[in-house]
Amino acid sequence: MALSARGVSLVLVAIGVLCMLYQFLALTHRYPLDYGEAPLVDQAMRLARGQNIYRADISTPPFTISNYPPLYVATMAPFVALFGPSFFFGRLISIVCAWVCALCLGLIVWQVTRDRVAALLSGLSFLAFPFVVRWSSFARIDLLALALSLAALAVLARRPLDNRRIVAGALLLVAAIYTRQSYALAAPLAAFVWVLFQENARRAFGLAAIVAGVGGGLFLVLNALTGGGFYFNVVTANANAWSADRLLWNLSQLTDTAPIFLALAVFSMALDAQRNPLWAMNAPYLVGSFLSFLTVGKVGSNVNYALELCAALSMAAGGVVAWARSRQAVWPGLAAIALVGVQVLHMGRISWEAEWPQLQARRDAAESLRQLEAIVAAAGDPVLADEYMGMLTLQGRPLYIQPFEVTQLALEGKWDQQPVLRGIEAKQYPLILIHYFPGADVYKERWTPQMLDAINRSYRLVGMYADTGVYQPIGQTQRGRASWTGHTRSFGGSVATAPSR
Repeated sequence: MALSARGVSLVLVAIGVLCMLYQFLALTHRYPLDYGEAPLVDQAMRLARGQNIYRADISTPPFTISNYPPLYVATMAPFVALFGPSFFFGRLISIVCAWVCALCLGLIVWQVTRDRVAALLSGLSFLAFPFVVRWSSFARIDLLALALSLAALAVLARRPLDNRRIVAGALLLVAAIYTRQSYALAAPLAAFVWVLFQENARRAFGLAAIVAGVGGGLFLVLNALTGGGFYFNVVTANANAWSADRLLWNLSQLTDTAPIFLALAVFSMALDAQRNPLWAMNAPYLVGSFLSFLTVGKVGSNVNYALELCAALSMAAGGVVAWARSRQAVWPGLAAIALVGVQVLHMGRISWEAEWPQLQARRDAAESLRQLEAIVAAAGDPVLADEYMGMLTLQGRPLYIQPFEVTQLALEGKWDQQPVLRGIEAKQYPLILIHYFPGADVYKERWTPQMLDAINRSYRLVGMYADTGVYQPIGQTQRGRASWTGHTRSFGGSVATAPSR
């Protein structure tokens, strides 16, 4: 069994090294890797200047939304203030937090089972998930929220459990919630059930009271200070349309990626608390994280909705390995370790075939992105952009619009798009940048049909850089050069000629 465990551990270490290399390549890429990076850097810039990032009224520019609580942005703000706008520090926070998550998972399994092999497998297998490999390399909020929530569970997993750890765990849970609001379900539920099983109802409800009291108090304070803007940004503006088809597609992605871990999770829940000492924490964590994952059906959702579930699956795998290794016969432990090894190899292959090419494509486009950055730098304000709005933040220029967020609000009747439409028709914007993902009409989720129609009538496509169309008002001198082909794109019924990529 020792030889089998050593072999799988070597595989996990190799996967961890590949994950670290991927993260390094992402960290050293100057330009945006994801639509959501630039708004967070923009918010950090505004917060560093002492500005309110939760405006209750977006009828006037900037037409921007701060979708999440402030902790991640507040963590980034000092770096932006000291070193200027960059995606480097936001990505570095995410990378460090991904490894903290792995460490916390290992600590949880070790403290409860005292099985070093199970702890190692649990921690490192988390880093093998393709969703983790990709998202841990973005300047996004999720890995900080996950690290804080897992740190809370690690604090509470250590026994004997005293009042200081109850308070520390509760405050870490609140910190996770004030990084991403959806973290108010899975980890707090797991913490409550764990303390209830390990200690007593008084301490469990005491933990819940601290989380609810501190969390609720902070909400009231922030909402009052922002004149209702905090609620509008983190609640109202997040209530996007939900699609069963989108949910089913993401479920298929999850089952294709981690079928063995899903089976091990079901098996771990079938074991009672006596046979699986992790059950009281892991079972509610699995249930809560799966319920949170179901919100992936929202328009604009992505693989970050699966990160909590990835952590829960890794914890479950560690619990099953610990249970199997505690059996008198050798074969259950060997079988459990082998299953983890096969699953990790499968996920590593997916990362290599799917995630690495996406990152490399972004890096290969560096020259086109430098040209695009120069074009944006030469243009006056305001510039409208979607995927590469980060070109503005890199130059220290505030965002004028977050097109996806306000488009979703406009479609639901919660925002009046007329000021932007009038600006487009008046050719007020020197440049409009629209990104086209090959084979997908994502831009239709980011711009309303009325906006696209107004752009067709008042602007012309003058260049294509890194799959991004550069539009200038009709009648203005073309900036940049591009080779032209007969390829066309349909904009809500209109057709615009596009240059070759």
